[in-house]
Amino acid sequence: MLSTALALDIGATTVCATVRDRNGRIATVRVDNSDTVPARLVVDRGTPRPPHVDDAPTIPQLGSVIDRLDVASTVIDGVAWSADTLLAILLDPILNAAAALLGSPPAKIMTVVPFWWDHDRQRRFQLTIHAALRRPVVMVPSDKAFAYSAPSPAVGAHRIVIDCGASALAAVMVGGGTRGPRIAATAAVEDGGDIFDRILLANALTAADHSELALDARWAFAGVPRIRAGREALSDVDAVAVALPKPVGPITLSSEDVDETGAEFFVSAFGELFRSLDAAHPEAADVREQQGLLLCGGLAYDPAISSAVRAYSSRGARVMPHPQHTLCRGALAFGSADYDSTHDPDPLPAKHAEVDDIDTEIGVGRGWSRRTLAVYGGLGVAAVAVAVAGGLALSSSMTGPADLRASDLQSVAAAVLPAEGAIAGTTVKTWTDGVSRSDPTMRTLTGDRLETLACGGGRLATDGEGEGIRLEATRIFIDDGDTDPVTTFDQFDSSATTNVTVTAAIVARDQRDQVWSAIHKSNERCTSTKDDLVRTIVAIPQDGPDPGPPTYSENLPGTQPPTSTAATPSRTSSGSEQGGVTMSTQRQAWRGLVPAAASGSDTDIHVTCVLDIDGVVLRRSCATAKSSAKADTLAQKGAAAFNPAPESAK
Repeated sequence: MLSTALALDIGATTVCATVRDRNGRIATVRVDNSDTVPARLVVDRGTPRPPHVDDAPTIPQLGSVIDRLDVASTVIDGVAWSADTLLAILLDPILNAAAALLGSPPAKIMTVVPFWWDHDRQRRFQLTIHAALRRPVVMVPSDKAFAYSAPSPAVGAHRIVIDCGASALAAVMVGGGTRGPRIAATAAVEDGGDIFDRILLANALTAADHSELALDARWAFAGVPRIRAGREALSDVDAVAVALPKPVGPITLSSEDVDETGAEFFVSAFGELFRSLDAAHPEAADVREQQGLLLCGGLAYDPAISSAVRAYSSRGARVMPHPQHTLCRGALAFGSADYDSTHDPDPLPAKHAEVDDIDTEIGVGRGWSRRTLAVYGGLGVAAVAVAVAGGLALSSSMTGPADLRASDLQSVAAAVLPAEGAIAGTTVKTWTDGVSRSDPTMRTLTGDRLETLACGGGRLATDGEGEGIRLEATRIFIDDGDTDPVTTFDQFDSSATTNVTVTAAIVARDQRDQVWSAIHKSNERCTSTKDDLVRTIVAIPQDGPDPGPPTYSENLPGTQPPTSTAATPSRTSSGSEQGGVTMSTQRQAWRGLVPAAASGSDTDIHVTCVLDIDGVVLRRSCATAKSSAKADTLAQKGAAAFNPAPESAK
């Protein structure tokens, strides 16, 4: 049986929400008898609140909440309101309505994020919405939601879906794959319906001899919603009266004027959009002409849109069912899929090709090969020992509320783990076994399948570690150019490539110190023999000089290698320069070495692991590379890419 879920699409002008119950039934969330909630707040006697239909036109407005991601706080009557607090005020009525539909709060919350936003903006949005809802939220890129909402084309065929939104026009070319829908190409232009309505308002103000008001932001807040409502009413009549605040008063909005303005605005916007899409895929123009287009979004039924589309496709366009909730429905479908097929090759299934041994010189490399999975994802014994000077020193911030519910563990881990695009130049590996049903890029372990975070991984967690860890979730990042996007955890690849793996382990609150200490003690007992893949471990102390990278020795198994001082860069027998790891009292770190004879690549492979703690979440980032300096850099990039643990996990 499926878990209950809520999908949110927070746009520039409206918020749409859809729920799925345990039987898979989909329903639209309605608030105040409306299935599209305004994405703005008003100020009522010094307090922000959602708008009401009977609000006076002169009531102060804060505008779109989504546009306030970069505003740390908004001061209202001398009181500072944070962005997450404002977003919570907007979303709380939606969450309450969703809980009423489902009979209980949704087990999982997803929100659609525009695929054209850069990583920093997506990250700010993610942090804000996590704080606003006070629970983990899964981010679903809008292109993936498109792919899973559109009728799936035949294998090798394509369709183009256009989102006609308030802030942008976005196009996704969806291809049919053997495992499900694929994303063949994307494009977006930030010329949407909100800008169109502002142009209509400016025209109306100019016609009423009040052109100076067109530059007044207060008039945009007060006038644009009324213009939008009038424009939408033109689908049934030729003209409507729109009551604008004084000194303008009533104006007439005609379908002729709207169509004329829309033709000029949207023909230009669609022209830019399709030029970008055509450049992204050589077949886009043919698909547009032969198959027509599918429309969704708040402007999907607007006559100006259909008229502009006909200038670029003789087949015209069809509006998808539930156009304003298409992305929410697609996000729910994507979240319940057994795997993410959107990046599969077209039209053949994914191949399990061998990966070339390429040493990438930039900050991140190809990700975890199957050889590295033997160290940190699956088979065999690996030895990475650590001795952290000073032991565990956790801050008083580690105190917190009761343990997370078992049903929330996976969603918390997914929220904390770095997402696709979090480490530049890499993509997340998709697994064929041991994966989360709702996320094929994430392997989760619980119970007697838990693996130790100490040493080289791969062994079962025992003693205090096994007793205190409740769930482990792992993602593995590979280079964007890797030709093997699908693999298993239990295969061995002798190629030596650069890889980054990230693991989020959720521990019982009253056993955090026990788990941390158990990992420390286990690391002290790790062996370093010819039977171990990773050998000659060098611990990085929490303070004092960095001992530098290890040097492999064939004799004296079990002994630690000589350490070097930090005065000059150290070099191993493989000629690796020392990098550096920033340490703290809440970090353990260690380095190891896979000798050339064991790596299968005729070169020594360096391993760096960093283990941090954030509330009840242990965050481990491990990296392999041909130089210790690069492994240090990659491991710390992986550590920095984690998202903060939600407040419930603090």
